[in-house]
Amino acid sequence: MAATRDEWGFMRIVPALARMAFWTAAVSLAVMIAAGFGTRLGLWHYETGTGTILPVGMAIGLAAVMAGLVWYIAWRATHDSHSMRYGLIGLIGSALMMIMPLRAAYMAEISPPICDITTDTERPPAFKALLSERAGAENPPGYDGDEKLFWDDEQRTVREVQRKVYGDIRGIRILMPPETLFARAQRAAESMGWTIVSVAPDQGRIEATDTTFFFGFVTDIVIRVEPSGMGAKLDIRAKSRVGRSDDGSNAERIRGFFKKLANS
Repeated sequence: MAATRDEWGFMRIVPALARMAFWTAAVSLAVMIAAGFGTRLGLWHYETGTGTILPVGMAIGLAAVMAGLVWYIAWRATHDSHSMRYGLIGLIGSALMMIMPLRAAYMAEISPPICDITTDTERPPAFKALLSERAGAENPPGYDGDEKLFWDDEQRTVREVQRKVYGDIRGIRILMPPETLFARAQRAAESMGWTIVSVAPDQGRIEATDTTFFFGFVTDIVIRVEPSGMGAKLDIRAKSRVGRSDDGSNAERIRGFFKKLANS
């Protein structure tokens, strides 16, 4: 049987498929890493990194998955263990490698084209200390709430879209002194790993930035704490410096902050 399979070429094909899956996965990883860090280092515009180079890396990654699957089928037929480690690394590695970009692509498809999320859509917290850092940013620091866009086949304002899609993103009122809530908010912001730019207790304002690891996309964050009745109210706003859509990331930042705040 082994000789027959060798005549079919299986014993030569299986190692070749294993190495093909491995090296295709390696090339895909290198291209996707280059897309991210090249953008972060300013080697090309972010639209080139996300819209051209990254999709090329993803296409190569899908080819690696296909090569790995073909190798696996051939391996099951022959039980040839030669170069098995290459095949397993190629198949499993490429499949795992595709999870993050495919999830990002899915989030981009289902998320509204907005990048300015706030818990107070009528009186959003304003950037002050971060204004100088936002100079020249693609997205201006003002709130986008009145900007109109098409969503769900209707023309809506940004604030209307946010209320519809991110209905859970709301400010919190709590029965405690504003100073206590402010201190807890500062601890929560620090525990998020954000870069704290300004802490102004007398104004009840904290400003920070969050930078993504691979592409280096910067989001500016402002937290506002103020008296409310016998307690205090906290609002937070997050706005990306570039891009029309944040793919839902700013809503996730705010949700993550509230979880940290609850435990601070």
